[in-house]
Amino acid sequence: MIASKVVNQQDELWMKFAVALSEKSQGLTSENPNVGCAVIDANGFLCGSGFTQIGGRPHAETIALDDAGEKALGGTLYVTLEPCSHYGKTPPCTDAIIQAGVKRVVIGSLDPDTRVNGLGIKLLKKAGVDVEIGLLQEDVKKSIPSFLARNSFFQKEENNSKSLRPFITVKIAHSLDGFMSKAIGKGSQISNQVSASYVHDLRSRVDAVLTSKQTVEIDNPLLTARINGLKLTTTRIVLDRELAISESKKLVKTSIEHPLIIVTENQPSEAHWVYDKKKYENIRLIVMGDKYNLVDIFKVLIEQGIGHILVEPGPRLLESLISMKLADEFIEIISQKKLRTGLSIKNTKQTVEFSPPKFYLLDKQFNLVDDIVKIWKLQN
Repeated sequence: MIASKVVNQQDELWMKFAVALSEKSQGLTSENPNVGCAVIDANGFLCGSGFTQIGGRPHAETIALDDAGEKALGGTLYVTLEPCSHYGKTPPCTDAIIQAGVKRVVIGSLDPDTRVNGLGIKLLKKAGVDVEIGLLQEDVKKSIPSFLARNSFFQKEENNSKSLRPFITVKIAHSLDGFMSKAIGKGSQISNQVSASYVHDLRSRVDAVLTSKQTVEIDNPLLTARINGLKLTTTRIVLDRELAISESKKLVKTSIEHPLIIVTENQPSEAHWVYDKKKYENIRLIVMGDKYNLVDIFKVLIEQGIGHILVEPGPRLLESLISMKLADEFIEIISQKKLRTGLSIKNTKQTVEFSPPKFYLLDKQFNLVDDIVKIWKLQN
């Protein structure tokens, strides 16, 4: 809630608009958070809007204020995250807001970055701007999982196991009777084309897409975000204990355009194909040694700045993620097809009914044509 203020419908409407704007660049803003901003003039009309641009600059507030021009004078600015107050590659957004003559600023959430974290609010108030904080805070946090995970880790938050890993989204797709593919050892697309497009959008919103060597060998996926009109680079991660992935796989062949990280247990011999730098200079190895386990792997990945991972697992990896409570959310896509045989989501040949453990609650459900999508959230 906004301190000492009654949330009115207009405030909520414009903050929802700002959150929606922020999601336009989710996953595309590098180390910066994806932020949305709307400027409303003194008469209550929208006069400017913007969101953080690809690569993290310009910031949302700068774009929205440039869009509004002189109409921002005496108006209200809605922004999902506290405006920055420090000089980096660009001047502070607080300076731009003050200079524009904005009368009131409504902020969704504090910025946990130690360079900001309340200072932006103090500077605005000192300049006579009316500041309100906390509107739709949970919605804002859902839109910046990578930024929050990275800040939590680098600030070394105590007594918080989540601060030791990225935010993990798991995507699974299965038939109505619980099968992930038509046969063991054979890949196949279960969901419809609209759901496939939805998955490409999911891939574009994360820092990396992760899968296992078994899935690579069976499905030979690209794991890239392929969206018409956009040229997107997707970082892919493969868990491959024995470094047995074939050089012929699509993930390897496309590594020049889309970086590939292979997580393995031991350093390979010098004769391994992965050392051919002329062909595979965009492939990186992470050698875990005796720490080849999901907890330590995720810790290494967040140390390297990967704050949000989409996992597209097979049955074994899925079981580990859920039983160890490492999945913050998982997205279940259910086709209305019945396969009656194949590889089930529980790694069997039999028809199964899938339901997550009780520590996951259904957060959202919707249809993509005839496919059903369920989004489950891990409860603290």
